[in-house]
Amino acid sequence: MKYILILLFFACLSCSDKKTETEEIAVQTEPETIPITEITSLKKDSLMLDATGSNISADKVVITELKRTYDKDSIRTAFFAIDFFKNAKKVYSHPVRIDFGREEGAEWSINQEFMTDSKQASTDKRFVHCDNGIAACGYTHTQFLFFLGEDGIQLVSQWDSMWDSGYGVDSEFTPDFKTNPITSFVVKTVDVSPDETVKDTIDRLVVSYSDSTCYNFENGKWKKNQLSEKGKVYRTEKFTFDEYHKQ
Repeated sequence: MKYILILLFFACLSCSDKKTETEEIAVQTEPETIPITEITSLKKDSLMLDATGSNISADKVVITELKRTYDKDSIRTAFFAIDFFKNAKKVYSHPVRIDFGREEGAEWSINQEFMTDSKQASTDKRFVHCDNGIAACGYTHTQFLFFLGEDGIQLVSQWDSMWDSGYGVDSEFTPDFKTNPITSFVVKTVDVSPDETVKDTIDRLVVSYSDSTCYNFENGKWKKNQLSEKGKVYRTEKFTFDEYHKQ
């Protein structure tokens, strides 16, 4: 009987050892995985706002990078908060997520001089423009237009833009915010591309317009009304390169 018990004991030890070896081999041969890494950052960009002659609902805007993540392919995603303050008290916060891909070096700019074209900046200090992107041609910029009215803060418009050597896509605002206060305006997407129907494509442009939207100021808020079918080009024009960029 003792002999049988001894044999069973060593048999159990042998099975246990084989199981451990099998488990170790399984762990070693499992495909290598790279977890998503998260980096917390407290980088901030801020601007004291000019409220001269305007009864606006904030006197400072602060943009804080809350965190950023990188996946196994080094694709970067960053999370921000755009915060507005009045007398050192936070009155409004807008969360932002931007997928950058592998691009590094994007920066924020904040201003009350909203440039609706290359000649005229806004004189209505109730509008604050925030822009994120790399300060070079060929990179996408994410842009935000906020309104700081007496009744609170509103994100009026958000869009992406990109320009490279006179070609690109952007939002066009009309009229040019030359009056104060602004009571209505129209926004449309403008795409400037080479004209592929002619031989000299460098000097010839096709300008396409889409997503026309009208904004009217009603009861302290901006109300928008889609004027054209979303995502569909409703008009095209052709110019020489100099004709378009000297308008």
